[in-house]
Amino acid sequence: MSTPNATPAIRLLAVDLDGTTLDHEGQISPRVLAAVRAATERGVWVTIATGRNLPSSRPFAERLGINAPLICQQGGLVYDLTQGKVLRHVTLPHTLSCELLDLEREHPEWKAVLYHDSRIYITQADLLDDMQPLIGYAPTVVADLCAVLDAQDADKVLFTVQPEDAPRALHMLRERVGARATVVQSHARFVEVIPLEADKGSALRWLAQYLGVPREAVMAIGDQGNDDTMVAWAGVGVAMGNASPTTKALADWIAPPIDQDGAAIAIERFVLNVHAEAREWLGEQN
Repeated sequence: MSTPNATPAIRLLAVDLDGTTLDHEGQISPRVLAAVRAATERGVWVTIATGRNLPSSRPFAERLGINAPLICQQGGLVYDLTQGKVLRHVTLPHTLSCELLDLEREHPEWKAVLYHDSRIYITQADLLDDMQPLIGYAPTVVADLCAVLDAQDADKVLFTVQPEDAPRALHMLRERVGARATVVQSHARFVEVIPLEADKGSALRWLAQYLGVPREAVMAIGDQGNDDTMVAWAGVGVAMGNASPTTKALADWIAPPIDQDGAAIAIERFVLNVHAEAREWLGEQN
């Protein structure tokens, strides 16, 4: 980990939601909200980069005052709220999607969740209590997830697992999928299979080019393995203090954890040029 000393002015900021700007109760702290809004007021492009789908992401984008196209579905969808237009959409092939959805029968301890056409589907109603607080609305319960696709591609397939089983599920799914898709852990209980080129890093690179922003003027903040590609690609990659070890290892700077408003402190330091508290934190880490 190194600390950028001569960072160009940040022109594009990408922030993760859960575990980065949203706390464990799904709330945005006043300090984080103020920092993001201050960045947009300075003319910085700000986007959300999240695994959530568009309907689940939109309320947070509106509250934060996001002014750049959104990166949703782990990077599979880039959507311009102002124009109401899809700019980039990468999907998971139908055959692979159905193969993955069938794994729920082989591994009943894994609960499959299908993301398709801006909707979310599950087969077991007992998942409603777990999923609804995280996505903001109730998924649709169906008997056959593959039938929902009707020969179309999926946006992604997610498995809910027990936290202690996540490493095993991650390993098994990566072996099963191979080079056909990407498997990431996005939450203590979520392991996701996403399309190739649908990672947050690829989407952020695409968005930066679309907006005409060079890599060195891009900053990304995240906390989990699904954030690794964008933290690694950005000119200034920031890991939260509560981030996974891999995310921290890839970051240029480690912010305080979410319960100490780490995302706000990072934005204040690198975007708003308010250095004091971040420097104090950095000194404690070193």
